[in-house]
Amino acid sequence: MCAGILSGTKVLVGDSDLKSQLKDRGFGESEGKALALSLIEAVYLADTGKLEVFKGKKALEFEDLVKEGSRKEKEFYNKYLVYKDLRERGMLVRSGLKFGTDFRLYDRGIKLGKGHSKYLVHVVPEEYTCSFPDMARALRLAKTVNKDMIYAIVDEESDITYYLVDRMKL
Repeated sequence: MCAGILSGTKVLVGDSDLKSQLKDRGFGESEGKALALSLIEAVYLADTGKLEVFKGKKALEFEDLVKEGSRKEKEFYNKYLVYKDLRERGMLVRSGLKFGTDFRLYDRGIKLGKGHSKYLVHVVPEEYTCSFPDMARALRLAKTVNKDMIYAIVDEESDITYYLVDRMKL
């Protein structure tokens, strides 16, 4: 198991072998000589036993990392559950921030830089409500960038239901 250092909202990995392995699997962004992982990526790698995260000299447990993420991002744990589920299904999952959503999702087998994401994924709790204009805006944005919109609804039991939202032309 290799180590990363918590730095704000990122976890920095300096080990060159681990950096290239993670980059090949679609994790992180190069940042100088380090690979910068998002907190969600780092929590997933820690949860699967592939990364140990340190804050100073203290090794952080899974629960510590989730608390860190929850302090910095609303619905962090639900987003993590969706991220983990999609990764375990073999999907490449990247941040969707530049599209105003939680994740960009690539089909199975796509390597980062070798294709385009096909979906935008928005993670919401079971009690989430929105107006039709809000949903129409999200859908319009997705279609403008040639993607489909998926709402991932996480219920109180942490079960996830995915809804592909599209428009019909009559």
